Amino acid sequence: MKAYRWLVYMVLVMIYLIVFFQRLSIGAIKGDLEDTFGMSAAEIANLGAMYFYPYALMQIPAGMLIDKFGPRRTVVCGTALAGVATILFSYSVSISMAYGSRLLVGVGVSVVFLSILKILDDWFPAKDFATMSGVTIFMGSMGGLLAQAPLLILIAYIGWRGSFLMMGIITLLLAVLAFLFAKDSPVQLGFPEVNPKPPQPGRAVGESDKILVQLWFILKNPRIWGPSIGLAGIHGCYIVFSGTFGIAYLGYAYGLEEIPASKIVSIAIIAAALSNVALGVISDKLKVRKLPMVILAVLSVLIWVLLLYVSLPIGYLYVFAALNGICISVGVVAFANAKEVNNPHYSGTATSIVNMASFVFAGLMPVICGIIIDAKLAAGDLPEVAYQKGFMVCLVASLLSLGFAFFMKETNCKNIYYDAEER
Repeated sequence: MKAYRWLVYMVLVMIYLIVFFQRLSIGAIKGDLEDTFGMSAAEIANLGAMYFYPYALMQIPAGMLIDKFGPRRTVVCGTALAGVATILFSYSVSISMAYGSRLLVGVGVSVVFLSILKILDDWFPAKDFATMSGVTIFMGSMGGLLAQAPLLILIAYIGWRGSFLMMGIITLLLAVLAFLFAKDSPVQLGFPEVNPKPPQPGRAVGESDKILVQLWFILKNPRIWGPSIGLAGIHGCYIVFSGTFGIAYLGYAYGLEEIPASKIVSIAIIAAALSNVALGVISDKLKVRKLPMVILAVLSVLIWVLLLYVSLPIGYLYVFAALNGICISVGVVAFANAKEVNNPHYSGTATSIVNMASFVFAGLMPVICGIIIDAKLAAGDLPEVAYQKGFMVCLVASLLSLGFAFFMKETNCKNIYYDAEER
């Protein structure tokens, strides 16, 4: 069983590489989009947001689909849709076609991470959930790394259209692999459950097995919002810098070419990947969820204050990028915490709410930032000044994350939903 567990996991993680590639690729092709479609900063941010809007809106339905139909069927359908949509994006002849195809990409990939969390919940020991979540995000981050200097190099040879056509074909091939090898749980292969679900004791008044009713009870649970908003603000900051405006800002403010600027952004991605693994292990070993969230939210506030209000040398950019990546590792404790404060039979739906909140912020924050940048440029500000004023959105979001982090309920890495003293 252990060998097949890793086969299932690796197939889905390869798909998750595509998810991260799609998430962070728009920032790398900003210049190509300007040349092809004549896009402004706000339009490019909107194109990036076309991925995040459906991704966010699909999180609760995706969690419900996974709980209802299982992760295998859900991820195969979603990955196939993302592959077709990526191919359509490569053939875009207008801004509206680019928007539409990116929207379909967002719908398709929206189910992948939650499907992996469900696989972790059913195939791996519960004590390793945060650790494996961190490993998953580490692996996915490698896809984000591919969307930086490697993508720019590939574009130099075959153009941005050829690059995305290739990615679409690879995505379809991975959907076939998932169809052939992924399984929802060990039970489907005749193995015993890894984490047997306890029988549900007496329910709260009005609670039932109906998924929409259960969704309402999760949304009413105030403990879901600490990890949800705590992650969301920091995730939005990461996407603004690493996925949308980081390369352009480094060019305007420090005179860096695209490749050197993309290497600084890559530091954020590598730091995020490594810190997700580290924080997952630390959180599981020390049995803490809340303290890491608070510490990293404080760190996020500090690094944005320094970037916006202190004149720092170019060397600080490497430190900023690394710390920005480290902050996003709050996701591993946020997902674990959400699972532990809700009904274990509906872990897919609970984690989907956290993911939805994080991608609402990831979609809206770059757009707001882009609108501010365009407005300040139109008012005559220098580009680097306009970008810094747009980045004020990140400072506000970091402060919001810090506030909600204090409201997280410490679970000590165990499910407390049925604890009589905690209800």
